[in-house]
Amino acid sequence: MATDTNDALENLEKELVTLARRLRSLQRTLSDEAHPDLEPAQYALLNHVEELAPVRMADLVAALEVDKGPVSRACARLEEEGLLKRAADKSDARATLLTLTANGKRKLAAARKKRHKVIEDLLKDWSPAQVKTFAGQVSKFNKLAN
Repeated sequence: MATDTNDALENLEKELVTLARRLRSLQRTLSDEAHPDLEPAQYALLNHVEELAPVRMADLVAALEVDKGPVSRACARLEEEGLLKRAADKSDARATLLTLTANGKRKLAAARKKRHKVIEDLLKDWSPAQVKTFAGQVSKFNKLAN
């Protein structure tokens, strides 16, 4: 029985690595969709800003679990590209709040629409019940991984 479990875990690990690789590739494609000069990490940053907005830089850094320097530089670049804007935090004059611009929201929505289509195409032969079961299992796994 232990051998079956080990085999299953080894296969799962292999499949998760393959999935991660494919998701990174999709992330690159979607970042191009949002803006041709956008790096995948910047696309991910836009997603986090949208999810948390309005968000302070310190809170964004904490959510991303990375150093402040790269996030600050990426935010500056996204601001230059017209996808992100900063505004003074009225509750703390030392802080700024980050939000997406209207253009940033449009670009992100277009990229998400494309992501949805890619997933829909991949699962076109699955029944709604299979998609629901898969989504539930991925959700359960993601909660465990937190």
